[in-house]
Amino acid sequence: MDAPIPAKRSFYNYKLFVLISIAVLLVSVGILVNSYLSTGDFLKRGLELKGGTVISLNLPQPVDVNSVQASLAPKFPDITVREIRGLSGYELSVESPAEADYKQILSELQSLGISTEKQSVRTVGAALGASFFQQVQLGLIVSFILMGIVVFILFRTFAPSIAVIAAAVTDIIETMAVMNVLGINLSLPTFAALLMLIGYSVDTDLLLTSRVLKSGSELPIPERIKGAVKTGLTMTGTTSVALAVLMISNLSPVLSEIASVLLIGLLLDTINTWIQNVAIIRRYAEKKGL
Repeated sequence: MDAPIPAKRSFYNYKLFVLISIAVLLVSVGILVNSYLSTGDFLKRGLELKGGTVISLNLPQPVDVNSVQASLAPKFPDITVREIRGLSGYELSVESPAEADYKQILSELQSLGISTEKQSVRTVGAALGASFFQQVQLGLIVSFILMGIVVFILFRTFAPSIAVIAAAVTDIIETMAVMNVLGINLSLPTFAALLMLIGYSVDTDLLLTSRVLKSGSELPIPERIKGAVKTGLTMTGTTSVALAVLMISNLSPVLSEIASVLLIGLLLDTINTWIQNVAIIRRYAEKKGL
């Protein structure tokens, strides 16, 4: 007589887990929509995708980045100053819009007592940046289409396939929302990180789905899920540690941007895979009697 009670409670737990994930997704969508309505972009674009100039200076010693930023900002709006520490020493990176005169920026840096002898200047035109941005959007769309085709071929079942694809889409949307909040621009490095995140998301969801829906398995569904969770969290944990070390080392701004975006995505993927999709796949397996 008491047997149906756990199942009923389990069903409501499924709905609760999915509702938590949906709530996070709705907040993320709200952040991106608000950004689009305010600025015309879901994410602020980096230099490569909107055009501009980057001045790189090799320095013998570090400088106060905040002070330099504060001194340049009144004369050069939308300028960004960053310091890079590596094995070769210190580097000051100054990003400015395409319309800004980099020679004036160099002159201002000299007036602040910063050496500009070892310099390099890189400029990306606005038209080229717009072209890169179109290619980035196309690349993201094509990657989702190809990923969906592969997932449907593997499972040939509607519900599990949709769950895997939905988790990947959710990961990207939520990661972009967190990037927006933290002020991380959409650039070629961060776009590469988003593409990597799609692959990682699909990997963990395929692990979960294949373990739970494995035909002929003698283990009960909860035990299959535990095995998948153990393997998946081990993968995520080891990857996160490596990415954290890469980000903290600050050897390259490109590597730091990639590592930071992937860390955000892995944390969100943990929620979407091991809470949202566990609930969906378990409910599906129990309903089919697998």
